[in-house]
Amino acid sequence: MTEALAPEGFIDLHSHILPGVDDGAETVAEAVALARGLRDLGFTCLVATPHMRPGLYDPEPQAVVAALHELRAALGPAGPRVLLAGEHFLDDEVWLRIAEGRARPFPNGRSILVEVSTVGPAPARLSEQLFRLRVGGLRPVLAHPERCAAFQDDLELVQELRRAGVAAALDLTSLVGQGGRGSRKAAERFLELDLFDAACTDLHTERELAEVARSIERLRRLVGDDGLDRLLHRGPLRLALESPPPPAERPA
Repeated sequence: MTEALAPEGFIDLHSHILPGVDDGAETVAEAVALARGLRDLGFTCLVATPHMRPGLYDPEPQAVVAALHELRAALGPAGPRVLLAGEHFLDDEVWLRIAEGRARPFPNGRSILVEVSTVGPAPARLSEQLFRLRVGGLRPVLAHPERCAAFQDDLELVQELRRAGVAAALDLTSLVGQGGRGSRKAAERFLELDLFDAACTDLHTERELAEVARSIERLRRLVGDDGLDRLLHRGPLRLALESPPPPAERPA
Protein backbone atom coordinates (compact mmCIF):
# COMPACT_ATOMS: atom_id res chain seq x y z
CA MET A 1 0.00 0.00 0.00
CA THR A 2 2.78 2.42 0.87
CA GLU A 3 4.43 2.00 -2.52
CA ALA A 4 1.16 2.79 -4.28
CA LEU A 5 0.52 5.83 -2.11
CA ALA A 6 4.00 7.27 -2.39
CA PRO A 7 6.02 6.45 -5.50
CA GLU A 8 9.59 7.61 -5.88
CA GLY A 9 9.92 11.37 -5.68
CA PHE A 10 9.30 14.11 -3.16
CA ILE A 11 6.36 13.85 -0.76
CA ASP A 12 4.76 17.05 0.52
CA LEU A 13 2.94 16.64 3.83
CA HIS A 14 1.59 20.19 4.17
CA SER A 15 -0.16 22.25 1.51
CA HIS A 16 -3.29 24.29 0.92
CA ILE A 17 -4.04 23.24 -2.64
CA LEU A 18 -7.68 22.20 -2.35
CA PRO A 19 -9.90 24.76 -4.10
CA GLY A 20 -12.16 27.02 -2.09
CA VAL A 21 -11.81 25.55 1.40
CA ASP A 22 -9.37 27.88 3.19
CA ASP A 23 -6.79 30.60 2.41
CA GLY A 24 -5.10 28.54 -0.31
CA ALA A 25 -6.24 27.83 -3.85
CA GLU A 26 -9.50 29.56 -4.72
CA THR A 27 -10.47 27.73 -7.91
CA VAL A 28 -9.95 24.30 -9.44
CA ALA A 29 -7.78 25.87 -12.14
CA GLU A 30 -5.54 27.45 -9.52
CA ALA A 31 -5.38 24.19 -7.57
CA VAL A 32 -4.32 22.33 -10.71
CA ALA A 33 -1.62 24.94 -11.38
CA LEU A 34 -0.27 24.49 -7.84
CA ALA A 35 -0.25 20.70 -8.03
CA ARG A 36 1.37 20.63 -11.46
CA GLY A 37 3.88 23.24 -10.39
CA LEU A 38 4.93 20.99 -7.51
CA ARG A 39 5.04 18.00 -9.84
CA ASP A 40 7.47 19.92 -12.03
CA LEU A 41 9.69 20.43 -8.98
CA GLY A 42 9.85 16.68 -8.32
CA PHE A 43 6.86 16.06 -6.05
CA THR A 44 4.92 12.89 -6.83
CA CYS A 45 2.67 12.77 -3.75
CA LEU A 46 0.92 15.76 -2.16
CA VAL A 47 -1.02 15.69 1.10
CA ALA A 48 -3.57 18.49 1.12
CA THR A 49 -3.96 19.85 4.66
CA PRO A 50 -6.78 22.41 4.88
CA HIS A 51 -6.82 24.57 7.99
CA MET A 52 -9.00 23.24 10.81
CA ARG A 53 -9.35 26.26 13.08
CA PRO A 54 -12.85 27.06 14.34
CA GLY A 55 -13.76 30.69 13.96
CA LEU A 56 -11.28 31.25 11.15
CA TYR A 57 -11.19 28.34 8.68
CA ASP A 58 -13.41 25.37 9.37
CA PRO A 59 -14.86 24.01 6.11
CA GLU A 60 -17.55 21.36 6.16
CA PRO A 61 -16.18 17.84 5.67
CA GLN A 62 -18.38 17.31 2.62
CA ALA A 63 -16.94 20.44 0.98
CA VAL A 64 -13.38 19.28 1.61
CA VAL A 65 -13.99 15.83 0.14
CA ALA A 66 -15.76 17.36 -2.86
CA ALA A 67 -12.80 19.69 -3.46
CA LEU A 68 -10.41 16.74 -3.26
CA HIS A 69 -12.40 14.79 -5.85
CA GLU A 70 -12.60 17.83 -8.13
CA LEU A 71 -8.86 18.32 -8.02
CA ARG A 72 -8.08 14.66 -8.60
CA ALA A 73 -10.42 14.54 -11.58
CA ALA A 74 -8.90 17.68 -13.06
CA LEU A 75 -5.35 16.38 -12.65
CA GLY A 76 -6.08 13.04 -14.27
CA PRO A 77 -3.63 10.15 -14.45
CA ALA A 78 -0.61 12.42 -14.94
CA GLY A 79 -0.88 13.35 -11.28
CA PRO A 80 0.64 14.09 -8.90
CA ARG A 81 -1.18 11.90 -6.41
CA VAL A 82 -3.22 13.99 -3.94
CA LEU A 83 -4.13 12.65 -0.50
CA LEU A 84 -6.03 14.29 2.35
CA ALA A 85 -5.24 15.28 5.94
CA GLY A 86 -5.71 18.52 7.89
CA GLU A 87 -3.77 21.22 9.72
CA HIS A 88 -5.29 21.24 13.20
CA PHE A 89 -4.98 24.29 15.44
CA LEU A 90 -4.09 23.01 18.90
CA ASP A 91 -7.03 24.17 20.98
CA ASP A 92 -9.80 22.57 23.03
CA GLU A 93 -11.78 21.82 19.87
CA VAL A 94 -9.16 19.41 18.57
CA TRP A 95 -9.96 16.88 21.30
CA LEU A 96 -13.65 16.95 20.41
CA ARG A 97 -12.81 16.43 16.74
CA ILE A 98 -10.68 13.42 17.57
CA ALA A 99 -13.27 11.93 19.93
CA GLU A 100 -16.01 12.32 17.32
CA GLY A 101 -13.90 11.07 14.44
CA ARG A 102 -13.86 14.47 12.72
CA ALA A 103 -10.10 15.00 12.84
CA ARG A 104 -8.06 14.39 9.68
CA PRO A 105 -4.84 12.58 10.55
CA PHE A 106 -2.29 11.68 7.92
CA PRO A 107 -3.12 8.77 5.60
CA ASN A 108 -1.52 6.18 7.88
CA GLY A 109 -3.97 7.16 10.64
CA ARG A 110 -1.11 7.34 13.15
CA SER A 111 0.17 10.91 12.87
CA ILE A 112 -1.59 14.28 12.89
CA LEU A 113 -0.47 17.74 11.75
CA VAL A 114 -0.90 20.41 14.43
CA GLU A 115 -0.05 24.08 14.63
CA VAL A 116 0.19 26.66 17.39
CA SER A 117 0.19 30.43 17.16
CA THR A 118 3.30 31.90 15.55
CA VAL A 119 3.24 34.87 17.95
CA GLY A 120 3.49 35.04 21.71
CA PRO A 121 4.53 32.37 24.22
CA ALA A 122 3.93 28.66 23.86
CA PRO A 123 0.45 27.50 24.86
CA ALA A 124 0.05 26.58 28.51
CA ARG A 125 0.65 22.87 29.12
CA LEU A 126 1.85 22.37 25.54
CA SER A 127 3.93 19.31 26.42
CA GLU A 128 0.99 17.68 28.19
CA GLN A 129 -1.35 18.41 25.29
CA LEU A 130 0.99 16.84 22.77
CA PHE A 131 1.63 13.87 25.06
CA ARG A 132 -2.12 13.39 25.29
CA LEU A 133 -2.21 12.96 21.52
CA ARG A 134 0.56 10.37 21.73
CA VAL A 135 -1.26 8.41 24.40
CA GLY A 136 -4.34 8.46 22.18
CA GLY A 137 -2.37 6.81 19.39
CA LEU A 138 -1.59 9.87 17.27
CA ARG A 139 1.92 11.19 16.85
CA PRO A 140 1.83 15.01 16.70
CA VAL A 141 3.62 16.59 13.76
CA LEU A 142 4.31 20.20 14.64
CA ALA A 143 3.91 22.49 11.63
CA HIS A 144 6.59 25.13 11.00
CA PRO A 145 8.04 25.43 14.53
CA GLU A 146 10.77 27.70 13.14
CA ARG A 147 8.10 30.34 12.48
CA CYS A 148 6.83 30.33 16.07
CA ALA A 149 8.30 32.93 18.40
CA ALA A 150 7.98 30.56 21.34
CA PHE A 151 10.29 28.02 19.70
CA GLN A 152 12.68 30.56 18.21
CA ASP A 153 13.34 31.79 21.74
CA ASP A 154 13.41 28.40 23.47
CA LEU A 155 15.50 25.75 21.77
CA GLU A 156 15.30 23.61 24.90
CA LEU A 157 11.50 23.39 24.52
CA VAL A 158 11.86 22.11 20.95
CA GLN A 159 14.37 19.51 22.07
CA GLU A 160 12.12 18.46 24.96
CA LEU A 161 9.21 17.93 22.58
CA ARG A 162 11.40 15.92 20.22
CA ARG A 163 12.52 13.68 23.07
CA ALA A 164 8.86 13.10 23.89
CA GLY A 165 8.26 11.84 20.35
CA VAL A 166 6.79 14.95 18.76
CA ALA A 167 7.77 15.28 15.10
CA ALA A 168 8.58 18.59 13.43
CA ALA A 169 7.93 19.73 9.86
CA LEU A 170 9.93 22.55 8.31
CA ASP A 171 8.28 25.10 6.04
CA LEU A 172 10.74 25.07 3.15
CA THR A 173 10.29 28.74 2.33
CA SER A 174 11.50 29.74 5.78
CA LEU A 175 14.95 29.02 4.35
CA VAL A 176 14.64 31.88 1.86
CA GLY A 177 13.22 34.42 4.29
CA GLN A 178 9.48 33.90 4.12
CA GLY A 179 8.37 34.55 7.66
CA GLY A 180 11.28 36.88 8.36
CA ARG A 181 14.87 36.70 9.51
CA GLY A 182 13.96 34.98 12.77
CA SER A 183 12.27 32.12 10.92
CA ARG A 184 15.23 31.68 8.60
CA LYS A 185 17.77 31.63 11.43
CA ALA A 186 15.67 29.20 13.48
CA ALA A 187 15.19 26.92 10.46
CA GLU A 188 18.93 26.76 9.86
CA ARG A 189 19.67 26.16 13.54
CA PHE A 190 17.06 23.39 13.82
CA LEU A 191 18.50 21.76 10.69
CA GLU A 192 21.98 21.85 12.22
CA LEU A 193 20.62 20.00 15.25
CA ASP A 194 18.65 17.49 13.14
CA LEU A 195 15.32 18.52 14.67
CA PHE A 196 13.15 18.15 11.55
CA ASP A 197 11.48 14.96 10.36
CA ALA A 198 10.15 16.41 7.11
CA ALA A 199 10.28 19.51 4.95
CA CYS A 200 7.02 20.79 3.47
CA THR A 201 5.87 23.49 1.07
CA ASP A 202 2.87 24.87 3.01
CA LEU A 203 1.90 26.08 -0.46
CA HIS A 204 -0.98 28.55 -0.79
CA THR A 205 -0.53 30.46 -4.06
CA GLU A 206 1.18 30.18 -7.45
CA ARG A 207 3.61 32.97 -6.70
CA GLU A 208 5.11 30.82 -3.94
CA LEU A 209 6.21 28.12 -6.39
CA ALA A 210 9.37 30.02 -7.30
CA GLU A 211 10.20 30.37 -3.60
CA VAL A 212 9.68 26.64 -3.11
CA ALA A 213 12.12 25.94 -5.95
CA ARG A 214 14.72 28.24 -4.38
CA SER A 215 14.09 26.66 -0.99
CA ILE A 216 14.73 23.14 -2.25
CA GLU A 217 18.10 24.20 -3.61
CA ARG A 218 18.90 26.02 -0.37
CA LEU A 219 18.00 22.90 1.61
CA ARG A 220 20.20 20.79 -0.66
CA ARG A 221 23.16 23.09 0.02
CA LEU A 222 22.57 22.87 3.77
CA VAL A 223 22.01 19.12 4.18
CA GLY A 224 23.27 17.50 0.97
CA ASP A 225 21.51 15.09 -1.35
CA ASP A 226 20.96 12.43 1.31
CA GLY A 227 19.53 14.97 3.75
CA LEU A 228 17.25 16.27 1.02
CA ASP A 229 15.95 12.77 0.35
CA ARG A 230 15.45 12.17 4.06
CA LEU A 231 13.40 15.34 4.55
CA LEU A 232 11.44 15.23 1.30
CA HIS A 233 10.94 11.50 0.82
CA ARG A 234 12.07 9.02 3.47
CA GLY A 235 10.98 11.08 6.46
CA PRO A 236 7.53 11.97 5.12
CA LEU A 237 7.02 8.38 3.96
CA ARG A 238 7.73 6.96 7.41
CA LEU A 239 5.96 9.73 9.28
CA ALA A 240 2.65 9.91 7.46
CA LEU A 241 2.24 6.94 5.19
CA GLU A 242 3.71 3.82 6.71
CA SER A 243 5.27 3.22 10.11
CA PRO A 244 3.72 3.58 13.57
CA PRO A 245 5.13 6.19 15.96
CA PRO A 246 7.71 5.18 18.54
CA PRO A 247 6.53 4.59 22.12
CA ALA A 248 5.61 7.75 24.01
CA GLU A 249 7.76 8.97 26.88
CA ARG A 250 6.17 11.28 29.39
CA PRO A 251 7.86 14.71 29.27
CA ALA A 252 9.92 15.71 32.30
